[in-house]
Amino acid sequence: HVTALLIWDHLLACALLMQTLHAQRRERIPDTRLRMPYMTRHALIIDDDPDFRELISGLLSAHGFDCTQSEGLQDIACNPACLETDLILVDYELGDFTGDDVLGYLRERNVEAGIILMSACHNDDMQAMVARGKRSGLEMLGQLGKPFDIMHLASLLAELDKQRNPLSLDELDDALTERQLHLVYQPKIDLASGRLSGAEALVRWQHPLRGMVMPNQFIALAERSNRIEALTWQVIEHGFRQQGQWQSQGLHLDLALNLSPQLLRTRDMLKTLDALASQHHVDPHSITLELTESCGIDCLTYARHLLNAIRDRGYRLALDDFGTGFSSMMQLYNLPFDELKIDQCFVGRSDSHPEARAITRTIVELGQRLNLAVVGEGIETAEQRDYLCDTRCNIGQGYLFARPMPVSDFNAWSRCPPSAVNALSQRHVSAVH
Repeated sequence: HVTALLIWDHLLACALLMQTLHAQRRERIPDTRLRMPYMTRHALIIDDDPDFRELISGLLSAHGFDCTQSEGLQDIACNPACLETDLILVDYELGDFTGDDVLGYLRERNVEAGIILMSACHNDDMQAMVARGKRSGLEMLGQLGKPFDIMHLASLLAELDKQRNPLSLDELDDALTERQLHLVYQPKIDLASGRLSGAEALVRWQHPLRGMVMPNQFIALAERSNRIEALTWQVIEHGFRQQGQWQSQGLHLDLALNLSPQLLRTRDMLKTLDALASQHHVDPHSITLELTESCGIDCLTYARHLLNAIRDRGYRLALDDFGTGFSSMMQLYNLPFDELKIDQCFVGRSDSHPEARAITRTIVELGQRLNLAVVGEGIETAEQRDYLCDTRCNIGQGYLFARPMPVSDFNAWSRCPPSAVNALSQRHVSAVH
């Protein structure tokens, strides 16, 4: 009876999906840049339930996919060629391994396929897993519950269609010319007191046709096309303008802005930085400029000269994503940083992996020995927060406290922070008494 029900569900699902596809094909698409040619695409289904694999395979076949099936991590580790695909659906519960193990392997292989996470877990847990994958650079399309909604699967596949149509240089130029970029802000919390100490500004692109475009979809294009300088200056200008407004309103926060290492090569960098600070009445002492550790910095001698000049003006300098790049210790030794940011891949596992706990503590202790402030980013659980507190990490940020948000939401959040922040204040009071 169970097999018969599965077959019936399979046939019904295929019929409904085919109706949806025919309806979509009858609709006229107004912009040809977003129209996808009809072609066979490839999908990899990773699930230890053969009946469910067959069901998903049938649905995807109706959508033009040629499907490969896999039972779990061992299959794909022994046959990594199967990862050369357009779409990967991975179940979170896979016997000896989990979806986290698979996602970790996909990160190691720099997989570019769109990824759908499947699970019967609670929706909040699923969203946290998807968010973790996105922050690590994977192209996470979303989550699919079990049992799943066929129309939701169709919407995820439509999202893949959008993302498989790469952004063009003309679109990026339009974004820079028409000011389609804006900033969202994620709070940074003093872990010793629970006080809001600052915010990190993160860029977003509100595309007129594609909707919200995340940085991992356009930063590489900007770097390849030498647009990263213009993009970075726009981000700094937006951030300075907002910081000037906050200061005029009596809200005194440290604002962290990402600084592309390529900007260090421009001849008039200091002059432009001075002009923007003067234009928006920004105190440089209230700004932290973050350099990504995983991006190489050419000519450390010249970079040190330039960064010292920036520090002399009052700006703070942070080494972002510490522990993930190829030259972290050399940069830390040669360049004048004030702050270390522990990469989220360590913080996000510090409550479940002993190795990640050890690395996190070691980085905190290294920062303390070098008289640097240490920031733990990617905090998602109370256990991760408490562990960072125990290590005496200075600052924390992550989804446990707040997601990046528009300035109006940030202002409201600052007036009424959540319980995850208030718990730090109570911890501080208890420690004092």
